[in-house]
Amino acid sequence: MNGTQAPLPTPYAEESEVHPSNSRAFSKRVERVDSQRRFWTWVSTIKYMPSIRFWFSIAAPTSAGVILTNWEYSSIESAIIISILLSVLLLPPNLSSLFAKMSARHRLQLRIEGFKSKEAYPGVERILNTLHERVLRERVRLFCSILSALALFTVWELDTGYVLGKILVSSAVIFGCISGVNTFQLEGSIPMRSNKFPLLSLHAPTLHDSILNRVLTDVLVAHLDPETAASWDEWAKSLSAKARDETTPDAALEHMLAALHLNARGLLSTDEMMTSIRAVYKVSAIDQLTDTTSKINITTIHRLLAHTRAWQPGLFRLIDRLHDASKNGELSLSENNWRMDLDLPPRSSDGQSDLFVMVHNGGQTDMTIEVEIVTAHGEPEVQTLRVPCPRTRTKEIVTLNGLLNSALVLWIGLAWPSSVSGPHPVQVTINGGDGNTLSSTIVQTTLTSSLHPESAGVRMTDAAEAVRKLALSVSE
Repeated sequence: MNGTQAPLPTPYAEESEVHPSNSRAFSKRVERVDSQRRFWTWVSTIKYMPSIRFWFSIAAPTSAGVILTNWEYSSIESAIIISILLSVLLLPPNLSSLFAKMSARHRLQLRIEGFKSKEAYPGVERILNTLHERVLRERVRLFCSILSALALFTVWELDTGYVLGKILVSSAVIFGCISGVNTFQLEGSIPMRSNKFPLLSLHAPTLHDSILNRVLTDVLVAHLDPETAASWDEWAKSLSAKARDETTPDAALEHMLAALHLNARGLLSTDEMMTSIRAVYKVSAIDQLTDTTSKINITTIHRLLAHTRAWQPGLFRLIDRLHDASKNGELSLSENNWRMDLDLPPRSSDGQSDLFVMVHNGGQTDMTIEVEIVTAHGEPEVQTLRVPCPRTRTKEIVTLNGLLNSALVLWIGLAWPSSVSGPHPVQVTINGGDGNTLSSTIVQTTLTSSLHPESAGVRMTDAAEAVRKLALSVSE
C-alpha cells in the first residue's frame, strides 16, 4: 500500500495528546467560567449584602400583605418597588450558584489539559447534586420574587376589580413568602467562597477506615473534597523524598501535623513549630512548605486542620486529653494498666454518630485484642473487631506524635433506626487474646432530630466558617 499511512487512533490517550489545541481552548473556557464564579460569589457576599437580601425578603411579602388589610398607609407602589429591588438583589447569588455548578462539574468530571477526572473519588455525586439543588432553589426564589412584582404591577396598572385584585395581591404574598423561606435557608451557606479550596465546604466524609494508622493524616484526608484530595496526594508524594533519612515520609508528615495542631492550640510557638518540622524534613522541604504561591503550604494546612477539627471535635478532644495527661504526669502505663479513652458526642442527630476509641497497650508485648462495641437498639447492636495493638514504649510517651503512633485509634460509625430517640448507652469493652477483659467503659448519647452543635449540618457550616476565618486572618 503506497502513501503515508494515517496514524491509528489512541482511545486511551490523554485528551491533551489527542486534541491539544481544543484542550487548551477548553481549558481557557473553564478558567473563564471559574472567574465568573469568583466574581459573582464576591458580589453576593459583599459586606451587608446577605443581610440586605434577608430583610428585603421579609419586607416584600409584608408590604404586599398590608395592602390586604386596607390600612390607610399601605402603598402598592412601595410594595412593587420592594419586590423589584429584591429581584435585582437575588440576581448575583443566582448567577453565583449557576457558575459554581458549572465550575464544579469541570473540576470533577472533565479530563482536559492540566486537569484530571475525579469521578472515582467518593463524594463527587453528593457535591454535584448539592450544587444542582442550590441552582433550583435560587431560581425558585428569584422567579417567585419576579412573579410577586408582576402580580402587584398588574393590580396597580390595570382595573382588575375587587375580587381579582385581592387574588393577585394574595398571590404576591404567597410568592413572596416562598421566596423568603428559600432565602432563610440559602443565605447562610453560599458555596465555593474559598478560592484555594472551593469544594471543601461541600464535602462530607462518607467512607473511611475503622483503624486510623496515621491518626492526624488519615482523618484529615478523609475530610478533603475530591479536588483537594488529589492535590494533597500529589503534594505528599513530592514531599516524601525530602524527609530526613532517619524517618519515613509517613512518619514525617504525621509529625508535622502534630506540631501544627499544637501550634493551633497555642502550646507551641511558631518558632518551636518550625524547629520541630525541621527535625524531620530537609531544607528543601521547608522552602516548599513556606512557599506562599503553592496551593498546599503551612498556612493552608492550618486551614485544613481547622476544617477537620470542626468536623470531628471528638477525635481532637481525645488527642488533647492525651497530650495534657502526658504533660501533667497523669499518664502511667504498666503491664496491668491499659489506657482507654472514648469520645462520643453527647447528642446525635439523624440516627448517626461517630465513636472514637483510643487504646494504649501498657503490656510488655504487642497483642491482638478484641474490641466489642454494644450499642443499645443500634444497627447493629454489637460490633466486634479483632485488631493488633502494639505495646507503648517508654520513649514514645515523650511527644504527642510518639503517643499517637503507639496508640490504637478506632473510628466507628454508629447508627440507630429513625424511630429511636432519647438517651442511649454505648459500651466499649477490650478483651485480651486469652479472653480476659482488660478495660470496659460505658458512654451515653441522646438521639435527636434537631440541629445541635455537633450535628452534621452544623459541623459542615462550622468547618466552612473555620476555613474562611483563618483565610481572612492570614490575608489581614
